[in-house]
Amino acid sequence: MAHENITDTVPAGLVEAQRLAIRLAEAICADAKPGETEIEVRDRADRYVRDFGGTGLWTPTTIGFGIGTLSCFPTDKPTARQLWNLDLGMVDIHPITPDGWWGDCTRSFQRGDNVAQRKALETIDAIHATLLASVRPGMRACELFAIFDAEVKKTPFLLLDRLSNIGHSLDANSSYDAGYIDAWNETPMTGAWAIEPFIGNHLYGVKKEDVVWFGPGKCTIVR
Repeated sequence: MAHENITDTVPAGLVEAQRLAIRLAEAICADAKPGETEIEVRDRADRYVRDFGGTGLWTPTTIGFGIGTLSCFPTDKPTARQLWNLDLGMVDIHPITPDGWWGDCTRSFQRGDNVAQRKALETIDAIHATLLASVRPGMRACELFAIFDAEVKKTPFLLLDRLSNIGHSLDANSSYDAGYIDAWNETPMTGAWAIEPFIGNHLYGVKKEDVVWFGPGKCTIVR
């Protein structure tokens, strides 16, 4: 999508794709049951893509439970690790719509009532909300990362992303073209960007992802 063609109006295809991604991620989180394995939940998630109207995936679904939440990367393969009744889980899903648009959504969830795990979820929710509230037209990717960096340093958690970023550009049928939201990318964010802070400790990670449309005059969270 050429930058000169971008307006403040979010493309309808992107809205459809992202709403599908959110619906899928939240349904998968809601349906995951203690005793199920990452593989079982991944297989159900991939079936949901078709059931909910998608045509496929542009990158594999990532599912992690417990220590499996410490990494969220396209090459991570789900395992026979089970979801415990006191546990954290994560799903990152990437559906394609019939019109060829790509969605991208990550959600973390908790089973049981472990206080430390709940605090981790509350922390990622707060950081994610701060980032979404901070977006503005024309801001550089490194500027948004700096906001994240300041926020996470107020917590006991660390950035877990193995490429040291909190998101990436997203297009109608491609991704990463304008790079990542990291400390070094000075690219002004234009069009769609996935914002996905991923934090944790040595025991578990939590992550939350939504897409923001950066127009010339305003920014819109795509929901």
